[in-house]
Amino acid sequence: MGMPISLALRGRHVSDGAAEEAWHEAQGVLDRADRVFSTYRDDSVVSKLDRGVLGIGDCSDEVVEVLALGERARLESDGAFDVRRPDAAGVEHLDPSGVVKGWAVDRAAEPLRRLADTDFCLSAGGDMVCHTVTGTPPWRVGIEDPHNPSRIVAMVPVANGAVATSGLAHRGAHLVDARTGRVPTALASVTVVGPDLVWADIDATAAFALGAEAAAWLQSRGRTALLVWADGDRTLVESSVT
Repeated sequence: MGMPISLALRGRHVSDGAAEEAWHEAQGVLDRADRVFSTYRDDSVVSKLDRGVLGIGDCSDEVVEVLALGERARLESDGAFDVRRPDAAGVEHLDPSGVVKGWAVDRAAEPLRRLADTDFCLSAGGDMVCHTVTGTPPWRVGIEDPHNPSRIVAMVPVANGAVATSGLAHRGAHLVDARTGRVPTALASVTVVGPDLVWADIDATAAFALGAEAAAWLQSRGRTALLVWADGDRTLVESSVT
């Protein structure tokens, strides 16, 4: 999927056969997601679906699931998030990347969760799924300053959950407000902390697209988030869910 993947382990299974097997299985999940969902591969299911070579009835349950998540996100973001977007010529294309990344990494974490007495932190392009066993300290996840990637603007303790950040610092103008087709300019980055990476990632992307509306929208959804604005100001959104 064009992003670096890393894994940190601590506890009973760190460098033994069980850890190697779980890591291999996790990589297999991500490899399959790339084969099915990549918009950069002409032979992927999503590319064929976009070209009309396949219909939705020809697709697997996982494709249907991802598209359903995308449609739910579109509705819940009032259209700011969408898995369909126009190209430079105005032709609409299917691009579920905003759903697939968190969805795939969350699934890839499953074999790691089966490692007994072992904590893990699985990172994909800076988004993370963290897991600890009872009694061990949480992982400490640094949130990068989008204006100066060599700096950390906050440190978040995560025992069991996920952290996702959306912004333009590393990949340029790849995020758009689906309502306008334009790259949002109000925010530099949005980081969301949540129980799973699927919705942490979707909500971070949607909030970035919402721009000035982001903080209120995230608050209404009971999310915990850190917003770094284009002018360098920061807004902390604290979850109202107990």
